[in-house]
Amino acid sequence: MTPPTAAEIHTLWAAALPELLPHPHGLEQRLGDPAHLLQRRAPDGTLLAALALRPPEAYAHAHIRLLLVHPEFRRQGLGRSLMQEARERLGPVALALGEERGHFLPAPTASSLPFFEALGFTPTGRESSDMALDLRSPLPASELSPEFRVTDASQDNLIPPLLAFAEAVFGPRWKHDAGAVAARDASQVLMLMNGPQVAGFALTGLETDAAVLPSFFFPDALRKAVGLEGLVGGLGPIGIHPDLRGGGVGSAFMLAAMTHLQTRGAQAMAIDWTNVAPFYERLGFREFVRYFHMRG
Repeated sequence: MTPPTAAEIHTLWAAALPELLPHPHGLEQRLGDPAHLLQRRAPDGTLLAALALRPPEAYAHAHIRLLLVHPEFRRQGLGRSLMQEARERLGPVALALGEERGHFLPAPTASSLPFFEALGFTPTGRESSDMALDLRSPLPASELSPEFRVTDASQDNLIPPLLAFAEAVFGPRWKHDAGAVAARDASQVLMLMNGPQVAGFALTGLETDAAVLPSFFFPDALRKAVGLEGLVGGLGPIGIHPDLRGGGVGSAFMLAAMTHLQTRGAQAMAIDWTNVAPFYERLGFREFVRYFHMRG
């Protein structure tokens, strides 16, 4: 059977989870290996349910990246049969919801918890938030000291040192994320430089940019949370060298990245998948979606 297309999954998603409708290009970028897409169709070929999985790879557990069932065909066992097929394909490994890189399905929300509990998943106790900020008001000035400068990875052949820094300080996952964004548009990677040395980086973007970040993967939900109809964007991950933490450099770099998005025309922005809400609340962010990590 032909794997479902991004357009088919987007149509199904619009029916099944309209409050978190994904960016169409972002969805296409993140579908992954077609061999890992499971499906159920009506006799006429209409896609009724879909599941995306990721085998264990570097983890001891597998990930259920996405599970959608059309609302008119719920309570007919489609979701359960897809989950059973996924379990048979993956073998005797634990399954995780909400921990897969890229945050394709960030995690169940409060409304979907009963559905996943019925499929045998239980909350781990961990929660994460997507947080939004209205950028239509002036931002405080970034107070980076003179030895630091902010540029982007398209300048001065900075991609090799960016990737080396990301892997050495944050590990292979952040290196992968930074490299994937830089490959689409290196100017979306902001760099904090201390002289010739990389001191930090941030992935940034607008919904019109080449690389769709998880922070604005749900642009309409972000617009609704802030109460606007204009252009939105986001950033993340963002990080600085451990030796610089605790002295205000991180907050100043964050403000520089926020100002960068505002200058480019973003009226609102998001930080996704954070469990340090108090830090972002001090900068004016407010939670607009909360996710629950689950294992099965």
